[in-house]
Amino acid sequence: MTNTSASGSRRRFAIAAASLLVIAAAAPHSARAQARIGNHTRLQRFGIDLGYGALMGLAFAGIDQARNDPPEWGGGGKGYARRAASNVGEFVIQEGVTEGLAAAMNRPLDYKHCKCQNTGARIRHALLGAVTDEMPDGSHKFAVPRVTGAYVGSFAQAAWRPNGGRNWAQVGLGRGTASIAVGGLINLFHEFVK
Repeated sequence: MTNTSASGSRRRFAIAAASLLVIAAAAPHSARAQARIGNHTRLQRFGIDLGYGALMGLAFAGIDQARNDPPEWGGGGKGYARRAASNVGEFVIQEGVTEGLAAAMNRPLDYKHCKCQNTGARIRHALLGAVTDEMPDGSHKFAVPRVTGAYVGSFAQAAWRPNGGRNWAQVGLGRGTASIAVGGLINLFHEFVK
């Protein structure tokens, strides 16, 4: 792929990602504000998640800084600032798409503990929770908001981040998949520790 067609693909992806954010923001106010997540509305939860994501983005920027990834951004404060902005930006896009689609589709996002006692069943429940939404009636549906958010955020970051000659689509796909896997690990933590 030439640089021109790669930048054109990135531009089209950025437009698509921005469009998804606009659609998510246009979710009916009642869907956004009235759904209770624990003791919080969707909007309050979004704010809490953004704070958590910003802290995680800053922490992962430190890891990227130590690994000098990407090397094009160099070291020092300027390199760290670029890495932090990239990681926090990716998370903001991911959460915006996830929360917005969940509101528009009236999907729950909180993890629900397994009612089972068997350890294997609890592990399976936690890992499936990364890619399914447990509905109020107990049924499970494919987690369109969560999966879409993970990949849109990852592809957006791959579009602006230097990839060291690697294919940006492969980088986005890999990072999106890793994000979903981390969600499964977080579910395991909630299932067995909290």
